[in-house]
Amino acid sequence: MISDKVNNKDKETMTDIQKNLQTIKNRIEKTAIKFKRDPSEIKLIVITKKFNFEKIKPLIDAGHLFFGENKVQEAEKKWSDTLSKNKNIELHMVGPIQSNKIKPAIEIFSAIHSIEKIKTLKIINEKLSSDSKLKQLFLQINISKESSKSGIYLEEMDDFFNEAKKYSKIGVSGLMTLPPPDEEPSLYFALLNKLSKKNMLKYLSMGMSSDFETAIALGSTHIRVGEAIMGPRG
Repeated sequence: MISDKVNNKDKETMTDIQKNLQTIKNRIEKTAIKFKRDPSEIKLIVITKKFNFEKIKPLIDAGHLFFGENKVQEAEKKWSDTLSKNKNIELHMVGPIQSNKIKPAIEIFSAIHSIEKIKTLKIINEKLSSDSKLKQLFLQINISKESSKSGIYLEEMDDFFNEAKKYSKIGVSGLMTLPPPDEEPSLYFALLNKLSKKNMLKYLSMGMSSDFETAIALGSTHIRVGEAIMGPRG
């Protein structure tokens, strides 16, 4: 009897997750239209770190294709089989990446949002092959210079891009940032938008569960939503 109750509760939760997904998609569309943007140009990445695959599967069943993880090892364990069967699913790396994890990362992730070292870019270019899944890189910018966060500082950007020209197999095509949680995010999003235009970059990864509508208003192309869809992490 206990087992049946757990299963029924899980089914209810999964139904809720699908409803949450649709609610967020509706909010994205409404916000995009309000600010005269094409909703199809905004990619919703559902952050699934620390959630098991049984919780994720209803989103795939609902047709969602874009997901984010922050650890290579966890992503490999959870996603390898599904990715081999569904070539349309994109997995995005949203956490810091260590040098010794780059090779497996480029085989499983379509995009990495957390580039902050030229060394990482160099190794990616060395390891990348025509069979690699990786297609996009985002440079993470630590605008507020928070010691608890990864990313390069604003004054380091010009040197980074000058050095990055040496590695042309796959270059940086976007910027990512995480505003301080206790500050108004629009100032940070607006600055990142300005920096992307200055450097002629196509993509902006900014906006999470609490501020993605502000991010869309200020040009975000990739929003990263976890708990608003998946519920609280354990």
